Amino acid sequence: MSFFYNLGKSILPERIRQRIGIYLEKTGKYEVPFDTYGKVFVFSFAISILAYALLLYSYLKSAGLALFLILSFLSLTALQLGLVFVMLIGFWLYYEFVIFRRTREIEEVLPDFLEQVSVNLRAGMSFDRALWNSVNPDFGVLEREIEIVSKKVMTGDDTEQALKEFANKYNSTLLQESMDMIIIGIRAGGNISELIDRVVANVKEAHYLNEELIASVTSYVIFISVIAVVISPVLFALSFNLMQIIQGLGDKLTVTNYGNVLNFGDNLLNPKDFILFSKIAIVIIAGISSLIIADLREGSIKAGLKYIVLFAPIAYIIYLVALAGLSGAFGVVV
Repeated sequence: MSFFYNLGKSILPERIRQRIGIYLEKTGKYEVPFDTYGKVFVFSFAISILAYALLLYSYLKSAGLALFLILSFLSLTALQLGLVFVMLIGFWLYYEFVIFRRTREIEEVLPDFLEQVSVNLRAGMSFDRALWNSVNPDFGVLEREIEIVSKKVMTGDDTEQALKEFANKYNSTLLQESMDMIIIGIRAGGNISELIDRVVANVKEAHYLNEELIASVTSYVIFISVIAVVISPVLFALSFNLMQIIQGLGDKLTVTNYGNVLNFGDNLLNPKDFILFSKIAIVIIAGISSLIIADLREGSIKAGLKYIVLFAPIAYIIYLVALAGLSGAFGVVV
């Protein structure tokens, strides 16, 4: 085992390691990547040391030794904890997106898999054998999960418990309800193939209704996309130019009212500050719009990551182009 592996394992308590292992099974990883965690910790520590050296160097000349030591300890600790927290959030977001994608892949091929199980049951196979023979490489993620269920059953585990563990691994109401119906059929001891056929019909109907729902909200998705990606950046660029024009006129005009002079040129807003604010606002608007669109199309904001990666750069580029184009048209210096 490498140094990074031992380091990554040592910084995590035993109880947390077990929970991470169970959580990572949902992502298709059956071994905790302690090596990666160790490297991330060393990287964050190196960044903390570098930032500490840059931020506190000035205190060597102006502050006393005691104050320097206290500030050094506090700043180094805060930087390290902050970087570790940010990286943990990054890992968590990535894992959640992978889990969501795997869940959707399972739901898409679930009807085909259940149909294959029903065919095998009608051919006279036992339920355990029908599960194993229904495994198909085309099922992707579901193939691996069914292999795990089949191996558990063949090694002596209870069939119902193996199916429950599989269903509870993913946050999918469709999968959980389908497995619950199959478990009820196994307990009842009736014709499971007919029950599975009904489950397949219900799953296909759920898919059809989901597609109808997505089609019904397409106009809203288009409207939100255009607002976030095109209209918002253009309006911010136009606002900047109007602000510059008004401030330019204010430098030349004064309004006298009962002896009081009001100068429109006072308290001018820094153009660089407005541009920075605009860029941040555009990215935030694109991010929030991505989450809304993901919720409308996918039924969960977890799918918003792929939309954010698409929307934010496009909106940012459109803002820069609109800012340059409008500034050139109005004769404003950016």
